[in-house]
Amino acid sequence: MNRLLVKIALSFIVALAAGLSPAAAQTLRLAHHQAVGSAVDLTANKFAEIVHERSKGTMTIKVFPAAQLGQEREAFGLCNTGVLDLCIASLGVIDQAYPAIAVTSLPFVFRDWDHVYKAYDGNFGAALREGMSTQTRTQVLGYVHLGFRDMLFRGEPVRIASGMKGVKMRSPEAAVWFHMFEALGARPTPVTWGEVYSAMQTGIADGLEAPPMTVLDNKLNEVVKSIVRTQHMFASLAILGSSTRLGRLTKAQQELLLAAGQEAAKWSNTTISQPGEKEAYKRMATLGMNVSDPVRIDEWSKPMQPVWKDLTSKTAGTDRLLKLILETK
Repeated sequence: MNRLLVKIALSFIVALAAGLSPAAAQTLRLAHHQAVGSAVDLTANKFAEIVHERSKGTMTIKVFPAAQLGQEREAFGLCNTGVLDLCIASLGVIDQAYPAIAVTSLPFVFRDWDHVYKAYDGNFGAALREGMSTQTRTQVLGYVHLGFRDMLFRGEPVRIASGMKGVKMRSPEAAVWFHMFEALGARPTPVTWGEVYSAMQTGIADGLEAPPMTVLDNKLNEVVKSIVRTQHMFASLAILGSSTRLGRLTKAQQELLLAAGQEAAKWSNTTISQPGEKEAYKRMATLGMNVSDPVRIDEWSKPMQPVWKDLTSKTAGTDRLLKLILETK
């Protein structure tokens, strides 16, 4: 990590030494952790394309995929400190810098895609954007939705909630996931995204949870045999810009980046992720995976109420954000 910081910092210094003024041509670096050709990677490149076209070539976004500049949490940290210009990161991993954002990862809080769109395009999304700008040194340029998350297993599917007892489930390094798995009686096993494939392959974890498209994008179908469509969480990321770096741009350039981020996110959500979710289930079945639905979804969702209460009682601002989500019609 130290070598990575030195490498990125040196490139940053070289850029400054080149004498780039706000009005000069700009090359901005965008990092993400997903595989080349994945939905996130396609979104990043669409964003770069829009920026290049709108700026008539005076602004260039250089995309660094597949954790080339660090895993997801590391890339956000570099963006938050101004070492990196832009990143795409899951909202859930930003909780260390902005604790209230953990509400986006609460299980069974989003009803369907329509609910998601209305929440993020409405008061909830605006409040989240404001919170990010005040609690971190980044700005939200667009919300990217990957879809509902499901439970996946190396072996036979666990369709009954009580069957989760003792199952080693890969977990991101975020408290909400730990509490969710513990509430189901499972054993949360923290593994960074870049190591998930090998963790499933070697049996470090018995299962994981993720959106179906993400599973296929990262070829996890090679190491898991079954998926249970619990749709327990909704996976959203954000295109983020470093406030420090954006502050060196002209107002027109900042507005261009914001408009491009929103357009790229909308394109991704409506043309890739939402229709891709249904197709992913079909493709999984074609690839020989066991695709099934949970038995008694209420037995999965009911244990999550203490998870909601724990977060809202301990983390300032989450009660307001949760209320905005639930009030979205």
